[in-house]
Amino acid sequence: MGRYLIAAMAVILLNWCTVAHAKSEVTSYFEERLEVINIFLEKNHKKAVNDPQYLVQFVDKELLNVWSAKNTLRAMLGPKRWSSMKPKTQSKLVLTYQNTIRRYLYETLNQFKGQEATVVGLRLNPKGNKGWLSVSLETPNLPDLTIDLKIYKSKNTWTVYDFSFQGISFVKLKRVFFRQTFDQKGAEGLIKTLNHKNKKFNQIIAAE
Repeated sequence: MGRYLIAAMAVILLNWCTVAHAKSEVTSYFEERLEVINIFLEKNHKKAVNDPQYLVQFVDKELLNVWSAKNTLRAMLGPKRWSSMKPKTQSKLVLTYQNTIRRYLYETLNQFKGQEATVVGLRLNPKGNKGWLSVSLETPNLPDLTIDLKIYKSKNTWTVYDFSFQGISFVKLKRVFFRQTFDQKGAEGLIKTLNHKNKKFNQIIAAE
């Protein structure tokens, strides 16, 4: 029993060292990404609101490689529905949902101004490939908010695919809609529904 406990403690300590090192790398990585966003919003908020195409260019360059539309969709639909689609259909759905992300960000930018995001905490699993990144949003004239970003490491790249506020997960909020639409209309029906929701945003972009 004594040897077992010592061995177990050794494993825990080894995992702790690995995770502690990973935490430093992960925190630094996302702090750099957030700093890029903070600077962009501070210097270009008005231009991004008035010129949505300018915002889209920034989102495509800096955000869509951090936020994984693919992993978000897979989490909302579940592995069975996701794997039932052909790769071509999966790619088409991902591209459509990326446009939804652009719309979300544009709508948010129109409603809020002056936020600054800062990493305040990180929780990783023992393997160091999944976890929650806590980010504080400082907004003028409003209390600070803490958002938890769900992160995942694949092929040495960290991405975000979900977030929660006060325990309420974005993926869980949207899951029923995505699964019901998929079950009733299929993948193409879901794509068509998302395109319809993005129609006004697409018209704004096309008018630029």
